[in-house]
Amino acid sequence: MPIELTDIEHLAQILEKSGVDAIEIEEPGQSLKLVIETPAASPALGAAASPAADHAIIAKADVAGYFLAAHPWRDKPFVAPGQRIEAGAIVGLVKIGLLYAPVVAPTAGIVDAVVAEVGATVGYGAPIVRIHPLPESIAIN
Repeated sequence: MPIELTDIEHLAQILEKSGVDAIEIEEPGQSLKLVIETPAASPALGAAASPAADHAIIAKADVAGYFLAAHPWRDKPFVAPGQRIEAGAIVGLVKIGLLYAPVVAPTAGIVDAVVAEVGATVGYGAPIVRIHPLPESIAIN
């Protein structure tokens, strides 16, 4: 029986809640390795983060694979630090086999940093791009 995306999302939530950072499942004909990255494990998001990161929003990978900052047919990256972007803008790609899954900006703002290393393996929920939201996109509760 194939592993469904909803099952992967549910497993990731369980891992995060329980403090487990990885799980590997193997069945005949399929395997799944799920790695949860935490801010403490990512040096780009640690104590050395810039003051602009205080209210930062993180665009995260929805799938595991290899991070690409640009489309393979283009030299120019999707985003660069200092660039203004809109919510839903593609900020990178995660390559899974022959497929490319877009990583999208969850809010409009200014790109503070691309925190994922190009070509590195990223896990589900891995931070990809740090965005400083524009004042009009900050929700006030």
